[in-house]
Amino acid sequence: MLGLIISLIVIVWVGWMIAKKGYATAVLMIAGVVLLACAVLIDADPGIALKKGTGSAFFDIFKVVESTLSTTLGGLGLSIMAMGGFARYMDTLHAGSALYAVVGGPLKYIRSPYILACMGFVVTQIIGMAIPSASGLALMLMVTLYPVLIRAGVTRMTAVCIIAASRFFDLGPGSANCMLAARTSGIEWAEYFLGWQMKIYFPLLICMLVAQYFTQKYWDKREGIDEGYQALQEQFKKEAAQELPVPKLYAILPIVPLVILLVFNPVVIGRWGISIKVGVPAAIVLSVLTAMAFELIRTRKVLEVLGGMKAFFEGMAKQFAVVVALIVAGQVFGKGLIAIGAVDSLILGVESMGLGVGFMVVVMSLVIGVVAFLMGSGNAPFFSFASLIPGIASKFGVHSADMLLPLQTMTGFGRTLSPVTGAIVAVAGIAGVSPFRIVKRNAIPLVLCILLNYVLTFTIVI
Repeated sequence: MLGLIISLIVIVWVGWMIAKKGYATAVLMIAGVVLLACAVLIDADPGIALKKGTGSAFFDIFKVVESTLSTTLGGLGLSIMAMGGFARYMDTLHAGSALYAVVGGPLKYIRSPYILACMGFVVTQIIGMAIPSASGLALMLMVTLYPVLIRAGVTRMTAVCIIAASRFFDLGPGSANCMLAARTSGIEWAEYFLGWQMKIYFPLLICMLVAQYFTQKYWDKREGIDEGYQALQEQFKKEAAQELPVPKLYAILPIVPLVILLVFNPVVIGRWGISIKVGVPAAIVLSVLTAMAFELIRTRKVLEVLGGMKAFFEGMAKQFAVVVALIVAGQVFGKGLIAIGAVDSLILGVESMGLGVGFMVVVMSLVIGVVAFLMGSGNAPFFSFASLIPGIASKFGVHSADMLLPLQTMTGFGRTLSPVTGAIVAVAGIAGVSPFRIVKRNAIPLVLCILLNYVLTFTIVI
């Protein structure tokens, strides 16, 4: 009981610090260490998180941090860093723009502005699988998709809302949340993607498209056309004639890792009796070398091509500083909650009240959604609770992925509904509109999708 009380105090402190815009990685790391220290003081055993302790309960606290850092860097962290580096390299090659030029080309034949906006959202889903960063994707779409929508008669606010919601569905091997969910569940990314995410993705996509169509049409009728819209149309039409073409062949480069990972894994190729398994880092290295070969053929400048690889390693370093460190801190926090007995107490409380796994999913997803809303990021809350799920899932007799999937979806909801999210702030700034207007117009489609997510989770997944 004492452990649960201490946990609640620490969790409240974490929430308060995050609400005050405290550095999430430091907050979670300190909270985890405090919980482990308290576990020692009340004679709990923080060594439960270790295969081999130091011989001292005090030093075991920091051994947990060391073990978590080592394990994460050698596994999940390396995959995330590799994907981040690849995304950065693709950005230097403008391969994302090339991908849009190919995938988004048919949009010009659609006449209805609201159908065009919805089809534009479909295009963002395809491109988003290759560009995992919500902010990076949004900025790229503001350069490529946004002018196309405006030139075709889509209102400024509708175009911005469609782009702002583009990473609501957290798909693709580059998604840190997606890879963490798969790794925590003990399954391959492709298995999690095909066997779990795809079960609910298409119904949610249809819900989003229908809701966006009617919602944006309603708001446009109510708010009217923004001042300066006609001038913006003319500006984009003039710029279109001056655009420098990006080699369309480069459109295949961002999707090379996706193809490799989807094909060369036991879930797909194993069905034909072929035993080939390619992990994320190996797929990324092959993809980078492929891109370098394309660049060498195009430019014939060896030194310039070799120098371009610097962007890959810079992207890896950024992912370590931003994402991997946050994952480690979140895992330490989770291990602290386990060590002090908070998770076991929660499970026993739920069981004693006759509540099942559904209650746990709803409560945890709501907590994650609120934290994601306050932070403007879905990573920190998901990383904090993901490590707790295997133990909880085993107690209720369900697969870890069954619980992680609705939690991951909820992070997208909280992040996309938050006016302080980096992607929303960025697109709002470029378009010259208020982030709060974007959130207001996207609220109904997002809420409907979350309600449907719960229905699908309890009828199809769990």
